[in-house]
Amino acid sequence: MLILSLALFVFGTVLYHNLYLKISDDTDDVLRSRAKGIEQSIETYWEAERMEIAEGISKAHFTKEDNINFIKIARRWVGEKINDPDLINIIVRIFDAHGSPIASSRNIPFEHLNPRIFYNVKKGADHFENAYLDVSDRPSSFRIYTTPVMENKRLAYVVQVASPLSQLHAVFRNLRFSLLFLLPLTAILTGLSGIFLVQMTLRPVDQMIETIHQITAENLKLRLQIPGTKDEIESLAKTFNEMITRLDEAFTSQRQFMEDISHELKTPLSVLKGELEVTLKKIRSTQEYENALHSSLEEVNHLAGIVENLLTLARFDAKTTILQAGPLDLNLLLKDAVDVIQVLADQKNITLQLNSAHSVEILADKNQLKRLFLNILDNAIKYTPPGGKISIDLRQQKESADIDITDTGIGIPKSELPHIFDRFYRVDKSRSSVGFGLGLSIAQSIAMAHGGKISARPNVPQGTIFTISLPIKQK
Repeated sequence: MLILSLALFVFGTVLYHNLYLKISDDTDDVLRSRAKGIEQSIETYWEAERMEIAEGISKAHFTKEDNINFIKIARRWVGEKINDPDLINIIVRIFDAHGSPIASSRNIPFEHLNPRIFYNVKKGADHFENAYLDVSDRPSSFRIYTTPVMENKRLAYVVQVASPLSQLHAVFRNLRFSLLFLLPLTAILTGLSGIFLVQMTLRPVDQMIETIHQITAENLKLRLQIPGTKDEIESLAKTFNEMITRLDEAFTSQRQFMEDISHELKTPLSVLKGELEVTLKKIRSTQEYENALHSSLEEVNHLAGIVENLLTLARFDAKTTILQAGPLDLNLLLKDAVDVIQVLADQKNITLQLNSAHSVEILADKNQLKRLFLNILDNAIKYTPPGGKISIDLRQQKESADIDITDTGIGIPKSELPHIFDRFYRVDKSRSSVGFGLGLSIAQSIAMAHGGKISARPNVPQGTIFTISLPIKQK
């Protein structure tokens, strides 16, 4: 409202000022035109009169200055033209070369021309002024134009025309009233309408704020009501609901992660606690103490492995892991990984088969990629029954190297495949079935750090195929 009021005030001021100047200029133009017409008309009268009474006499003897005949002609002209439609609202006064009045179209006291004005017109200059004239014994405001008529570079007489300003003042009084009344009224009505519209527009926002205040970490299922306004507010509500959904998923994942890690840590801690309690119940032999310490050390190593894997994932999430990238042959790296994991495969009589016809060179961190392959192979051996088979196929594409690791294990339901790279994810929520711990999560993080990815799909008729896609070294 303040901005609108200021704008309307500036608009009204400029409008009033410009209109006043325009009408004043138009009035001056009319007075100047009337005075010129009067001068020409009087000249016509004078020429006709001179030709009648002084035919053959030199023009030098018939100057208008101090000429009684010209005074008669001026008075006669005023008497005849007093009812001319062009002069109906114009007062005409004629002054001689000395500033004395000789004719007037209205009953105005005969006064000499103002000395200041006479001084200017005697030098041939026009003059405009606003002044009060006594018309019908009542002073009224007029716009007055005074112009000299020169003859032989001398002042012959003065024409003065005056137009009343009463109508002009009335117009501007009405305009001032309109501006001072209508513009503030416009600002007030516009402001009230604006307040009403803003309240209507922001009412859904108030409802959204009320709902937002009810949303807490324990109540992330609550959603904002979509207002259906088809504008930015509706878009805001949808965006906020999407954000709440992501937060809910993040909180749910976090809670699940805490539950899973608690479960992972609880088992080795319980085993460690139980073995220590049993050992301490009575005096044991040296061999028994040594066996108990070896068993405890295994559980401690298990716990240390979990913590180390969590730290590894945290570093990948924070992007603080620095890859020691260098050129390497994927074929040789896969052979190395197979040699390392062969011991575990032999324990379950599982066949490991590497199928690679030629070497494929990429730019990568050798140790990290080896850990990736070992994690995938370890997971495949873990869920492949004895006597099964695991094949590793290396294929070179146009822009990537693809490694397929295919097992004949128990397989993974298709609906669970998108989640197997989640930390501690278990296919069966009862925790009595397949679980993936942190190995696949670390493998996916390593692949993504190298600009690649890992995907999984069912192997027909049995098992799972993991595909690791890594960008080929740029030449």
